[in-house]
Amino acid sequence: MPTVVKISMYIEGMTSFRAQSNDFDVDLYFQQEWIDTRLAHNGTKRILIKDKENFNKIWHPDIYFANARTASFHEVTMPNFLAWLYPNGTLFYDCRISLTVICTLNLARYPLDSQSCSLRILSYAYDVDQLILQWKEENAIDVNIEIRMPDMVLRKLEPRTRNDTYATGIWSCAMVVFKIDRELMHHIIQTYIPSGLIVTISFFSFWLDVDSVPGRVSLSITTILTVATQNSAAKMALPQASDLKAIDVWMGVCLCFVFGTMIEFTIVNFCVRRKPRERTKRYTPQLGLGEQVQRLIYANQLFSNFKKAFWPISLISKLTTYESPIHQQNAQCRTVFFEDPPFNTTAATITDEEKDENKNTPSSTTTETNGLFRRIGNGIHNPIEHQPSLLNGCEEWKRGLRLSRTKKKAEER
Repeated sequence: MPTVVKISMYIEGMTSFRAQSNDFDVDLYFQQEWIDTRLAHNGTKRILIKDKENFNKIWHPDIYFANARTASFHEVTMPNFLAWLYPNGTLFYDCRISLTVICTLNLARYPLDSQSCSLRILSYAYDVDQLILQWKEENAIDVNIEIRMPDMVLRKLEPRTRNDTYATGIWSCAMVVFKIDRELMHHIIQTYIPSGLIVTISFFSFWLDVDSVPGRVSLSITTILTVATQNSAAKMALPQASDLKAIDVWMGVCLCFVFGTMIEFTIVNFCVRRKPRERTKRYTPQLGLGEQVQRLIYANQLFSNFKKAFWPISLISKLTTYESPIHQQNAQCRTVFFEDPPFNTTAATITDEEKDENKNTPSSTTTETNGLFRRIGNGIHNPIEHQPSLLNGCEEWKRGLRLSRTKKKAEER
């Protein structure tokens, strides 16, 4: 018959799971109970065995923790153990142990993950035919209610038993499964909220003027660098693994949004700078003759006002510059043609006969232009009929002016 060893434990304290080293620390009281008929006695009370040397003379199971990286008994101020021997030969053994337990974490959903790690307990020398490990029926695992971990919560402890098969045989194994949930508040405050605010700040560049190139570029580059720095800080406590994690997806999406604002600004700035060139190439050749003449008249009016404002300079220029009679005549023609207001004709300039003719004309544009050309002819030394080039230019200007006014009326309608 194999010896049945019933075990239980009380967990005094534990630390959070460390992702870098894949382990955690636990401090526990470990109890074992078995029956050895050779130790039965006639006493009525249990016998306390406190001497380590006397206890080592009694057979006891060679229990060890299979997935513990380090394990140690507490020896301060005395060895922390006790053994009770009951009259029927039942032996109860209790000791305090500190363990560093290996636990491979699954970080695919980090920091939204829940971890499950087990502590395996076996006999080193006795297989299942000689020793069987079982959990006590009641209160097999108890835990200190004051255990607090900074970023995790101990949700549940499950005792289990199974048989493990090795090359040397089949061994009885007892397990305790730690089920732990990760606290999210730390990651919400340190990672999610700041990264979300950075993405929101990057969207502010959409409200900036498209011509504010330094401001928008500085804002975009600053937010990109900040997201990259936060990404590194969020994964500082994680091992350098190639597995994709939930935090990687979040930070990657934030980086894409921030980088997208930079691309959007580049495209918009390119389009805005390209449209004026296309508009100039497209519409400048389509200007009518009347509009071109109007622009030329306006430019000459500005030049005339400039000469009036700076008349001393003009007077000195005339006194110091010799002009031929032909050059003077052409200058007089240009002055009469361009400097006289074409649209504000006065009654003193137009004769009474012209007024009678204007009453019969249907268009005010024709009246103004006819009066203009009469004044042009009267102001030039030679009659306008004897200058065909000037006459042709005037007729061309009249047609352009009519076309321009017709276009403006059509647009207003």
